Amino acid sequence: MKSILSFAAVALMIGTFGSAFAGSATQEAMDEDVATSRALSKVPQGKKVTGTSCTSIEIGMGGETSYRCTVSWE
Repeated sequence: MKSILSFAAVALMIGTFGSAFAGSATQEAMDEDVATSRALSKVPQGKKVTGTSCTSIEIGMGGETSYRCTVSWE
């Protein structure tokens, strides 16, 4: 029983610390390049960008498009 509790405590610590080193930032703008650039500016210094993604969002009936871009890092 003691070994199970020890294993659970170690697993919890690894999960907690592992998530502390990875992250993401999301920004929105009317231009995809601007949204991506804003999200990239949120990456902490020294972190490696692991991915970027953008989705387009139709705004109102005028057909204007906004972009929501997410950058992830580790």
